[in-house]
Amino acid sequence: MGMSMYHSATGSQSPHCIHAIGVGRTGAYMVEAMLRTGEIEDMLEDPRARFTGLAIDIGDQDMHELREYANGLNGRLAERGIPQDRAQVRTVALDVPERAELQTSLNRWREFLKMEYPRYYWNPNYEPWLPADLELPKAGDSFQRAVAKGIYGHYYYGGERLLEKELDKFVESINATRLPSIVLVFFSLAGGTGSGMIVDLVRHLSNVKLGRRIPVVGVATMPFSGDEERAGGKAALFPTINELDCMLDDNKNQGVMAVWGDLYKNPFTGGFFAIPMEHSWQRLGTYTKTGQPTIRDALRRGVTRKFIDDSFTRFIVQDSGRLLFKILRPAGFTGAPHERNTSGDRAWTLFEVAKFTHPGVEVLPGEPKSKWREVMSKWIGYIPQWDGLTEGFKTDYIEAHAVAPREIWNDTLENKLRETLQTYLLPGEDSTLNITHGEFFDELTSYANIVIPGVAKTDLELFFEARDAYDQVENWEDKLLMHSWLLDLGVMLSEQSIRFEGMAGECIWGCACWVVVPHEAIRGDAPSSKSIAEVQQQHIAPMVRTVVRTP
Repeated sequence: MGMSMYHSATGSQSPHCIHAIGVGRTGAYMVEAMLRTGEIEDMLEDPRARFTGLAIDIGDQDMHELREYANGLNGRLAERGIPQDRAQVRTVALDVPERAELQTSLNRWREFLKMEYPRYYWNPNYEPWLPADLELPKAGDSFQRAVAKGIYGHYYYGGERLLEKELDKFVESINATRLPSIVLVFFSLAGGTGSGMIVDLVRHLSNVKLGRRIPVVGVATMPFSGDEERAGGKAALFPTINELDCMLDDNKNQGVMAVWGDLYKNPFTGGFFAIPMEHSWQRLGTYTKTGQPTIRDALRRGVTRKFIDDSFTRFIVQDSGRLLFKILRPAGFTGAPHERNTSGDRAWTLFEVAKFTHPGVEVLPGEPKSKWREVMSKWIGYIPQWDGLTEGFKTDYIEAHAVAPREIWNDTLENKLRETLQTYLLPGEDSTLNITHGEFFDELTSYANIVIPGVAKTDLELFFEARDAYDQVENWEDKLLMHSWLLDLGVMLSEQSIRFEGMAGECIWGCACWVVVPHEAIRGDAPSSKSIAEVQQQHIAPMVRTVVRTP
């Protein structure tokens, strides 16, 4: 079988197979990008390798290109003599169920969870979280998170169990792989369909189907200033971020499981990437004001998303997944159990795609290299302005992969990038910055993939903007529709528990539902750890007392 996943003595690791699930429009586009960039067939040159892709959305409107690229992949595999059955790409377009059908599934939800998890608490006060008279959107419209959750469960638990069968096929393909695997799950932080379904889908994937034996990595794109309005607007991001944070933060996750059991154990076993898009949007999307505004803005959004999707997916499959594996290790997600260290409340990893040049904008081919470098240096300097991190953020490790024409990139630009990124680093010898280099086939393109681990939710400017917007929502039902994760338990995580003072999780049925997480931690008012280094020092403090000093 060759090498194991990671050989501690040599630092070597085997090639990996990267598999992907995309939920919602953003997720489907990410799976599409994996096929578009051309590296998947390189990965499949190894006869032990497989690729498994799955896209799930409500409606069929955003998956046509993915199917075309999947057909193109089959053609390229045939040309290279690679068996086509080693690549499985499937799409699932869910119909919006009739209201009565959905209500029937919601009424049976306790039965479903009891079959899945025998220790599930059978709440006698249970009622469906969606009102029986709720008008359901049509396919192609925006879906509130609570509605998307219900539709996911309807197709996972009810009828012919379409989504459970699709996950079984996905896992069956992974099990046929003869190399270590990593699964990436793509969605939009701002999208109602993706963020509403993901909390149950990843739980089923990690806790039920894969058995927590294969790293499952969450990848969420963050909204940018040119993004169109999504379901719930900015306010819905507050419960979305909180739910993810209560999965990722070990202490908060233990607090949820203390009441509701292992069914709600963090399903992102391989870590979590959040992708800020503002820097690339500013570089790619604001260079012209000509043309019809709606068409122009749609094109600018499309160019931005496609560039970021391509940059991220090209990065993760590079060198048969070894690069992805290496950047996950500093965050503690792929080490052996004895190497694993908690990230505490700093479990988010930012993956910034920072664009430095755009063909024909500010500088043209043939102009002096000094002008190119001046423009690139300026856009390197914009990274702190548009990365979405609050002022004063510090971490102990950053990895940057600069991509630029070899005749343009020089020590001046290298030093500018280093100087800019060092503002995030702990002082002295308590931090590390690694910069590597690559070259894009287009000599006019330069950018950097910047990996910043050790981020807390309160380091995100977006979190506080979302909290302010959420606080302006007065209608209880509107707030309920912005939640997803614990609604089947009757818990609105982002609300304060009335019966348990100071705790989070108000019950939507008026009973005693709660989680063992302080409400001030949900609100972001509790002090965060100063840095990831502090988190890990506190974690190992009991063990350090046993260290024997030597002369």
